[in-house]
Amino acid sequence: MGGSLLLWITLAVLLFWGVGLYNRLTRMRARAFGALCSVEKHLREYAELTREVPISVRSESGYQPLVQRNGASPHWALLLAEIDALDVTLKDVRQKPLAIEPMLRLQQSMSALQRIWHGWLALPGDLAGPAVPDDLQARWTDITQRVETSKNGYNQIVLKYNEALVQFPARLIVGLMGVRPGGLL
Repeated sequence: MGGSLLLWITLAVLLFWGVGLYNRLTRMRARAFGALCSVEKHLREYAELTREVPISVRSESGYQPLVQRNGASPHWALLLAEIDALDVTLKDVRQKPLAIEPMLRLQQSMSALQRIWHGWLALPGDLAGPAVPDDLQARWTDITQRVETSKNGYNQIVLKYNEALVQFPARLIVGLMGVRPGGLL
């Protein structure tokens, strides 16, 4: 009878430990999803900002520049195209949240967007003023700061989540639960 009781107690402890582990990882994953939604919300502000700027208009053949000043229109078209690519990448991330490959593509798309922006900022101004209007620069900088803040928060949460997956004894059953590590931005 004593051995049977010890076995049942051991099984109960293991069951409660497993349920606790699953709940902990689920809460951490949910926090990572929430942080990723925050990053996505701020990234979408880039598209909203570019829709407000009357420098170009959309047509069925693509973007038609309204102004040709200091060669800014090709940069503007590149920026708009990269924002469209970012939107496609965000849809992929939404289908496979926290998966490493979509997160890597999102990171690359975010970097490309910033490279194009900085290339446009580097254009020399003329008598009419800088190639990029000051108010547009200020709003872009504000959005970039919010994206960076939310991205850093997301990365911290995912790092803790990934660390929890490899801790002993959790790593013994994480594979059985089908839990995968999250990708960083």
